[in-house]
Amino acid sequence: MGVRERPIAFAWSGGAALAVVCASAFAQDAAPPVVAYRPSVATPTDLPAPGWPQMDAGWSVTQGGDVARSQSVPVTFRLAWSESWGLIVGTDVYAWQRDFDGSTAHSGGDTNVELKYRLPINDSLSFGAEFGAGLPTARPPIGSGKTDWGGIAIASVDSDIAHVDVNVGGTRIGAVDEGQGRWQALWAIAASHPLWQVFTVTGEVSGVAQRHTRAQTQALAGLNYNVTPQFVLDAGVAKGLSRSASDWMLTAGMTFQLGRWF
Repeated sequence: MGVRERPIAFAWSGGAALAVVCASAFAQDAAPPVVAYRPSVATPTDLPAPGWPQMDAGWSVTQGGDVARSQSVPVTFRLAWSESWGLIVGTDVYAWQRDFDGSTAHSGGDTNVELKYRLPINDSLSFGAEFGAGLPTARPPIGSGKTDWGGIAIASVDSDIAHVDVNVGGTRIGAVDEGQGRWQALWAIAASHPLWQVFTVTGEVSGVAQRHTRAQTQALAGLNYNVTPQFVLDAGVAKGLSRSASDWMLTAGMTFQLGRWF
């Protein structure tokens, strides 16, 4: 896929998503709202309404870090079959990167398949967990060709000031360089606050750490716009806080509902 084809592919994906949104909007007047996970790294304990799957799609560009520059078009499908259990499937429709030596590569991304569990404690506190695998569906060097396994523990707190999500987890990496640790720890803390009923602002810090590698930490600021309760637009910018992290990242996308399935 050439440089000119990448925007065409993204435009096609966005147009198809908008067509689904418009079709579902006419078909459901009393549909429950979506749960917008984008653009933050941290994930909330909340699940979509049971039987009402949702999808998010976006685009991101990153400067620095493990490669000189990269772009991706991530999509994620989420379906809950009860108030406590759900399924998450995510991948990159397209991923491109340019290495520091000028070489480039492109491919689809690896595919993440996860189960999610939510445990409400009271009206303002809930716990949750996600666990699953990253399947090697991307071509090297975009993908490693090995399966990763892992999970995260989640705590979500609501207050008059902000909604806060705290994530702590780990991933067993399938392919590592000699001397590197097999496990990668990850963490994220995000706080969001609604503005004028249709906007939500988010601030976040997150990071990853792995034995015999440099820890990576970044800060993110994001904005969500509720076009309707079932269709949310988002945008965000992230800045690396450690020398090994990406210099910056820009992202934009949408979350939309796929109608009632059961």
